[in-house]
Amino acid sequence: MKRLGFERVKENFSLPLALAPLALIAIGLINLYSVSSGVGDSFESSHFTKQLGFATLGIVGLTFIFLFDYRRVKTIAWALFVISIILLVMVRFFGVHAGGATRWLPLGPFRFQPSELTKVSLVFLLAHWFAKRSYPQGLDFKDLIFPLIFALIPFVLILKQPDLGTALHLLLTVTPLFFFVRLRPRVLVALVSLLLTATVWIFCLGGQNFLLERKIIKPYHLDRFKYYLAPEESPNDQGWQIIQAKSAIGSGQILGQGFREGSQQKYGFLPAPETDFAFAALAEEWGFVGASLILLLFFSLFWSALGVVRRSGESFGAYLTVGLISLIFWQMTINIAMVLGIFPVVGIPLPFISYGGSSLFISLLSVAVIANVGLNRYVFQEEAVKPNPEVWERGVTQPKPPVAEPVRRLAPLNPDEPEPYPDHRLPHREPWLKFLVKTFRPPIFPPDDPSSFN
Repeated sequence: MKRLGFERVKENFSLPLALAPLALIAIGLINLYSVSSGVGDSFESSHFTKQLGFATLGIVGLTFIFLFDYRRVKTIAWALFVISIILLVMVRFFGVHAGGATRWLPLGPFRFQPSELTKVSLVFLLAHWFAKRSYPQGLDFKDLIFPLIFALIPFVLILKQPDLGTALHLLLTVTPLFFFVRLRPRVLVALVSLLLTATVWIFCLGGQNFLLERKIIKPYHLDRFKYYLAPEESPNDQGWQIIQAKSAIGSGQILGQGFREGSQQKYGFLPAPETDFAFAALAEEWGFVGASLILLLFFSLFWSALGVVRRSGESFGAYLTVGLISLIFWQMTINIAMVLGIFPVVGIPLPFISYGGSSLFISLLSVAVIANVGLNRYVFQEEAVKPNPEVWERGVTQPKPPVAEPVRRLAPLNPDEPEPYPDHRLPHREPWLKFLVKTFRPPIFPPDDPSSFN
């Protein structure tokens, strides 16, 4: 019985989904140790020490997420979203001003960025909203009213901080959800036309002046868009950041300059090597090989998460996973594109690697919830089920019989979704947590008696 419980969890737990974030966190700590060794801060107050504490607390704390059914999030989705909006409003009155923006709330010796929590709460709310409704023909205009309102409220509050990069990241995070639910062709055409019209108006018809006069955007936002393609022509530090980042990446070549040997960040030329430009600092010390390893780990994480979406037995889990994958994917893409000079410089950290407790906690939370969705599909079961065509017995997989027995159901039927169960799985006859509890006491029936599972 103990072996069956272990194999049940092992079969449904994705190792790449767990190991890739841990490897990225380890790489980020190595980079922070190298960066911290080049500044005057003491070891106790260095970025490395603080991030190590954040990572330890996050990993230990978020492991408890595996003990709960992710579907319980539905009951707190609205409350979590309202709390995040209240925190964004509090930032305007009690926030800490730094770097030309007010984005953090003070929490004793630390600072918390509510916009990071808002991204996750918005994903939870939209996943809950879409899962409760049926859209057999796709989303129509009337179906977009409330979801767009939910997204625009935090977008405006974050933009007022001002934090254009995080505000755009928020919209990019939830955009794949609308396409995953499916848009009607006329809605898709209307949205693409609106986007093209807004782009032409802003960049060709003087719309940026309208936005500047009403303080929707700041002058330095336009400078970043103006000089990111030609940083050498920038009269201020906007182009300097991109030039130094490219120099650091180029100097790394194939194998890099070595641990703690990066000249750009060591002598202070590379800006913010511990946060926004952490990828450039890593590429300088570990070269093309190290940068490729980071991209490979992110690819492994995304591929494993997409597998969870494909195997998800109900719509809420699928929507939730898509939104959380999008959150990490766009954050990674924007940061690396910014460092390479493909995208303007914005304050977006690299997930798991850049220094910052808020970003690290949210990234770990996202991965933990995704893994929880994958486990819950097969692990948490409240009703007895019939044996599957293929069973696990004493560690030996028995061959499939000529006439397959009925396969047990993994999720409630939904007429708008495809069949939610595969051809065969392990026999999960009772809830996983109850099964583990039963292993610590003598069974009432002999192990070979099928009634002992019911």
